Amino acid sequence: MYIRRYKSGEESSLWEIFFNTIHRINIRDYNKSQILAWAPPDLDKEIWRNKIESINPFVVVNDERIVGYADLQENGLIDHFFCDHRWQRKGVGSLLMKKIQEEATQEGLDSLFSEVSVTAKPFYASHGFIVTKKQALEIRGEILNNFRMEKRLTSG
Repeated sequence: MYIRRYKSGEESSLWEIFFNTIHRINIRDYNKSQILAWAPPDLDKEIWRNKIESINPFVVVNDERIVGYADLQENGLIDHFFCDHRWQRKGVGSLLMKKIQEEATQEGLDSLFSEVSVTAKPFYASHGFIVTKKQALEIRGEILNNFRMEKRLTSG
């Protein structure tokens, strides 16, 4: 496995990971209506392409197949963090989190934060993030609970 930046044209591979992870993994913690609001099967491909281009994620590649992706924004936000449902608990997430933290340190960021699903909360906690706020967000008419989690990177 190795990490690199996303390349234009890979949006459909990232959509597949996003969609299937939410529909197959997050379904454990959210109901079907919430899942469909979060990852609707008919999401406009142009909206998705624009989103992926704007976040410019890192991707994890194994045997020429993308198995996970995550981004780091200039303010320390991790907006997307998804691992292929078939690659859960195989080191993909930890590899991405290590890369994000290295990048954040190089960029001089003192902290990271993300809006984390109920499902992802234990993973983030295992990487030193703490809950700073419980949230109830409305997405396409559905209320989804999640958590704002943060991690300080410097002791200052």
